[in-house]
Amino acid sequence: MKKNILLLSLILMTMSAFSQSVTIDSRLYAKYSEEDLLEIQRVNPLDIEYMNWFVDNAFVVKEINNPESSAFPKLRYMDKETKMAGAEVTEYNPETFNVMECDFEVSAKSSNVYLIGNTGKLLTFYSSEDLTKLFNEYRRRHNENE
Repeated sequence: MKKNILLLSLILMTMSAFSQSVTIDSRLYAKYSEEDLLEIQRVNPLDIEYMNWFVDNAFVVKEINNPESSAFPKLRYMDKETKMAGAEVTEYNPETFNVMECDFEVSAKSSNVYLIGNTGKLLTFYSSEDLTKLFNEYRRRHNENE
């Protein structure tokens, strides 16, 4: 019995050490304060892992033929101080784009789509239901490779 408790304690300490080592992706600072991110990291490191994953995987960018006649809402930047929508996003560069700078919503069961200025591109967010499935699959694959 003592050996089982000792083994369980060792496993939990190892998991805790790994969890604390999850680093905060610098792109998250565009939306959250350092204090908030450090608190999330301390309380639930898996949330930081999800947020890190989110900035690269929560959406897809697609081409659209007639952006000027699109009925989709225009993507806007988010004002970090007021948490309100600000200026319209007019450019898209996949190398520098930070979704955390934007004002967007993720719906529970449906995708949300935003037009990126007149770039001819649509930013489509997966539903939170789909994001959960995708993140769990990512975690499963990631844990298999360790």
